[in-house]
Amino acid sequence: MNPLSLRSQLLLLVGGPFVILLLVEAIVSYRIGLHSANQIYDEWLVDRAEKLLVGYSEGHDLTAELPALGITNDQYEIVDSEGALLSGAVLAQERPDAAGGTPVFRLLTVQASPVRAVSIQRDTQVGNLTVTVTEEVTSRSENNYTLLVDVLISNSLVVLLALLMIGSAFGRGLRPLTHLSDELAQRSPQDLTPIDVGTVPVELRGVVENTNSLLARIDTAISTREQFIGNIAHQIRTPLAGIKLQAQLAEGEVAEKNPALLATLQRISDAADAMTHVNSQLMKLARAEAAMGRGLRREPVDLGEVSRQSCTALSALAKSKGITLHVAAPSACYVAGELTLLSEMVSNLVENAILYTHNEGNVWVTVAVDQQGLEFSVEDDGPGIDEAERQQIFERFFRSPSQSVSDREGEGCGLGLAIVREIARAHGATANVGEGRGGRGARFAVRFTADSELTSS
Repeated sequence: MNPLSLRSQLLLLVGGPFVILLLVEAIVSYRIGLHSANQIYDEWLVDRAEKLLVGYSEGHDLTAELPALGITNDQYEIVDSEGALLSGAVLAQERPDAAGGTPVFRLLTVQASPVRAVSIQRDTQVGNLTVTVTEEVTSRSENNYTLLVDVLISNSLVVLLALLMIGSAFGRGLRPLTHLSDELAQRSPQDLTPIDVGTVPVELRGVVENTNSLLARIDTAISTREQFIGNIAHQIRTPLAGIKLQAQLAEGEVAEKNPALLATLQRISDAADAMTHVNSQLMKLARAEAAMGRGLRREPVDLGEVSRQSCTALSALAKSKGITLHVAAPSACYVAGELTLLSEMVSNLVENAILYTHNEGNVWVTVAVDQQGLEFSVEDDGPGIDEAERQQIFERFFRSPSQSVSDREGEGCGLGLAIVREIARAHGATANVGEGRGGRGARFAVRFTADSELTSS
């Protein structure tokens, strides 16, 4: 069950009691109106009875006066003190006690129809007379029904207009909360900058200030983590360098005396190199993850220039294996990001292609701009990557059992492509792998879209 929106809850909390109050008011108004209407009807009955009594006592022709009074001959009776009918029709056998001239009201049934009757007793010049006048209840019921409908319609309109006004007022009142929600929704996961509290209402200021405090703590935690990892990497690097140096010094002393010990020292030196490489890769991965958490320090980076510089730096490695580097990276292919991270991403992909391609092979490095954005790709004509392994290739510490580094055996640690993926994610880009040219080798591509704040010229 989905929870109600805050606006709906406020409408229920305010509108519900308001509707009940208006319903009670409608009932009270109807009862008051009904009482007032009945009083008016009763006054009309008394007025008719008085006029009939005066007219009869003065000897008027009542037959001529009845239409003007709105009654018929069978709707009244005039009797003397003995109960003898003097005019009109017999309405009831029982006579009310109307002594003193006070009007007496009662309900009668005349010809199987309910009627409202009033009886008045007066001493006139022709004797003590009692007049009774009736009115059909149905006529009152019709008017009372009309009164009820009018009350319900008027109150319904009041309720509708009131709810519309209350809903509109709640909408305007909740607009700052909606704006705050939209601002937070439009932020990237890396944006930890404080929210501006200048225009925030007092009721929301506490929420915004607490949110800013939380963002500051997250930013501090990410920075502290990055510093901690950097300190650890630095502290590990120093003893590893010392171990390698001591192993190399020992190698020189035992080179001719103890061949077995020499082999052991060489393995220690190689292990120190491997640990140094792993330490360096972990540091690079930590920087990429930190950029994903804290956000990039964005600046325009020419990815074409970065690609050419990386290929120049790795040309010696490629030459040692007889690999030809083909670079198609035009200038002014800009993306918004961090130069250090993008350089690391490009170097990792190019170096991997060189290491895992057979001697005398080819590596193609391409930067291309199209309508969808910008794509950086590295292809080789090496052994390629099995399709079953492509889903795992970007995972940490994954090393394909079918591949090996030809001249740096054991140095790879399975973090290079994980670093590439994290750097791509931090820049809003996607990294994927497929087949190389002609179905040979592998092709790694990183695509930057317009959402990655692509700028090119």
